[in-house]
Amino acid sequence: MAKQIVTSGIRPTGQLHLGNYYGAMQNIQRLQDNYQAYFFIVDLHSLTTHPKGEHLRRHVIGVAKDYLAAGLDPNVSTLYAQSSIADDICELHTYLSMVMPLGELLRCPTFKEKAKKHPDNVNYGLVGYPVLMAADVLIHKGTVVPVGEDQVVHLEMARTIVRRFNQLYGNVFPEPQPLVENAVRIPSLSGQGKMSKSDADDTSISMQDETDAIHSKVKKAFSDPERVYKHLPGHPTVEGCNVYHLHSFFTKEDLLNSIAEQCRQAAIGCVECKKHLAGSLSSLVEPFRERRDQISDDDVIEVLKGGQLKAKASSEKVITEVREAMGLRMF
Repeated sequence: MAKQIVTSGIRPTGQLHLGNYYGAMQNIQRLQDNYQAYFFIVDLHSLTTHPKGEHLRRHVIGVAKDYLAAGLDPNVSTLYAQSSIADDICELHTYLSMVMPLGELLRCPTFKEKAKKHPDNVNYGLVGYPVLMAADVLIHKGTVVPVGEDQVVHLEMARTIVRRFNQLYGNVFPEPQPLVENAVRIPSLSGQGKMSKSDADDTSISMQDETDAIHSKVKKAFSDPERVYKHLPGHPTVEGCNVYHLHSFFTKEDLLNSIAEQCRQAAIGCVECKKHLAGSLSSLVEPFRERRDQISDDDVIEVLKGGQLKAKASSEKVITEVREAMGLRMF
């Protein structure tokens, strides 16, 4: 029985942080064991908000190292840069854009958020982002897509595109289903919003941070606003304490329960609680960083070249079928 096809991409716009890792890379081993997996670096997407090209190649290589350090096996999965099969992806993006109403794109919550954050760079690519994302998935006829909380709406738009396209041209594409088990927002150390690549030096933990840097950042993390003094009992809940919220993702259950109980009894202060959190984060980041440091740029280039060949074989087959369905193949 053929495996379902999973597709997953990440933008090369900065250093991988814990939120990216938890949502996009932590389960790579399981995904590539259970699915026919296509992992890609969405460098075309990154141009919507990061148009300068001088750092793009370095970031693409960096993200590829992240994938490999997370456990991606290029002999089992396909890893490639989006731009390396840009001719097929952009062609499919054009066809899909013909069935996607502009009004729905303008109402997309993530477009509104990005437009507000980058008011001087509200470009067509930003508006059409969900259509290009749909092309990334459908170019391999992806059936499963791991999505974060902020991407669920994009996948639903892709499903809408599939239904409209199939209604016009026949049953060409499957409706991709979301894999939402890690569709969460890892909170920033400041307690304001989620971890972000743009804040990687301040309120996020980079997967390249040294242990001392992790401890230094966690010391400044926003904790329980109602616990002004150490002798007062704390409120170790996701809603009551940002540090506990982070513990809930990265600290083992037995230690987490012990910390919560001591906090409620004022037997442990925020400083010690943060030390435990820094230890939990370091135990995850340190082995990842060590694995990543062993991967050379030359190794990455060879992997991406091999991935391009496999991805191209898949995309050419799909785009040929699409042209035939639309009546665009004349000979």
